[in-house]
Amino acid sequence: EPKADRMSLIVDGVVRGIADYGNCVGVPMITGQTNFHSSYNGNVLVNAFALGYFGKEDQVYSSKAHGTGNYVVYVGAKTGKDGVHGASMASESSDEDSEDKKPTVQIGDPFYEKLLIEGCLEVMKLDLVEAIQDMGAAGLTSSSFEMSDGGGVGLHLHLDKVPARDSDITPEEILLSESQERMLLICKPENFAKISEVFDKWDLDAAVIGEVVDEKEITLFWKGEKQLKIDPSVLVE
Repeated sequence: EPKADRMSLIVDGVVRGIADYGNCVGVPMITGQTNFHSSYNGNVLVNAFALGYFGKEDQVYSSKAHGTGNYVVYVGAKTGKDGVHGASMASESSDEDSEDKKPTVQIGDPFYEKLLIEGCLEVMKLDLVEAIQDMGAAGLTSSSFEMSDGGGVGLHLHLDKVPARDSDITPEEILLSESQERMLLICKPENFAKISEVFDKWDLDAAVIGEVVDEKEITLFWKGEKQLKIDPSVLVE
């Protein structure tokens, strides 16, 4: 309801969150619509829709990992502790403990997103990419497991190679962080140097964090020690 507690502040935050981020990243905010109902007084719902142009001159890139020996490459902003368990938090109901869950909310930076978009478009235009996917809900876990499962291949991932903002970040936090402005891509080893050069130009990280293997299982390593080996289908399906 419009006059519910803190609702004017929440509405203002939602509007600015969408408009400011979208406009800063170069995507014009064309229209919006707000509806009110008492059942959303404690926890609002925001739906955003983006429309883009894809023409005959644009090449299609799949998220399906392939090519034994190919590199798994992390590109974009560094991983932080923000957004850890964000996907599960978004599915929970709000209560008096909701304030304690603030760290599960991602911190977005539209300028970094703009740089990431330009960097990804450039390496794709140069045909340096075999597969690519964004790190969305559940971050590195969802992107890597979905790419592995979709391509019918396995991955060896070295979590300590992931660029991180916090020196004390744990393997679990790296796997579940939903820090924004990050992508995961697969490339041939001979193409990594050029990919690194492109992202360095855009002032973003590009790091080899693993490789593609034949056996359809994901093996996770931390500082050289194997932590887990699992069929990606267990999580994806």
